[in-house]
Amino acid sequence: MTDPAGPILLATDLSARSDRALDRALMLARQQHSRLVALHVMEPPNATALTTPAWRRLTPDHKALAERRLADDLAEAGVPTEAVVTNGHPLEVILDTVAHFGCSLIVTGVARETTLGRLLLGTTVERLARQAAEPVLVVKARPRKPYQDVVIATDFSEGSRQALTAALKVAGDARITLFHAYSVPPQKDGQPQDAVVRSFYNDALQKAQAFVAQTPELAGRTPPDIVLEPGQPENLLSEFVFNRRCDLVVTGTHGLTGILRTAIGSVAEKLLEALPCDVLIVRQAKAAE
Repeated sequence: MTDPAGPILLATDLSARSDRALDRALMLARQQHSRLVALHVMEPPNATALTTPAWRRLTPDHKALAERRLADDLAEAGVPTEAVVTNGHPLEVILDTVAHFGCSLIVTGVARETTLGRLLLGTTVERLARQAAEPVLVVKARPRKPYQDVVIATDFSEGSRQALTAALKVAGDARITLFHAYSVPPQKDGQPQDAVVRSFYNDALQKAQAFVAQTPELAGRTPPDIVLEPGQPENLLSEFVFNRRCDLVVTGTHGLTGILRTAIGSVAEKLLEALPCDVLIVRQAKAAE
């Protein structure tokens, strides 16, 4: 049986680096026995030659060549596939295609040599995170195996629980770590007292334990690791992921202090650039907001 939750959408600009997103999307489709819809949005007519890769400039029929390239890429997919090549605004086309096919996940890359690539790293990812009901997987690393070590950036809100649920669908067999950064207000002397730090840590630990106990999707699984650190999450998370060599970070766009709640703009873009691994962005469902 295929498409138990809906097909996977791959948004690709057909650049060399976008092959990483293609390979990950194919790997996930095989794992989940899902159909893969590969979407390429053609550049608007006013795109400059400097932003157009050579393979497009060498042919007067961009659409036909793009369809041929996608067909070649999907020829040995091992899962049902469909290629879509069209023009329009990238965000609008992606959302329309997701709705048309009932997709459950959007996969894209961070290639920079084309217009679509730059948009996908910045404006389009930001807007997808705000508008798409489906999780958005930004692929940065070359996929060599299924996700093994997944970090959930969490504030223990309902939005974080939805992010965790999405992570389990993408990487159900991976090691899961709940990463939470908490703020400790400075004391009058400028340095937090040990007792104050312990109090904030213990409060965070209680919330973490309650979060795990109240998340039924974790039942029967190896309990997730819990990492609690004082400080700013966007700074601590990058260091933790680098040292741990994690292959996927998952974060929601809403919550009490979620990284992307107030930082969905420039800081989120910096976070995407700084993290060495893939990032899964999960928008909190309206019913739970």
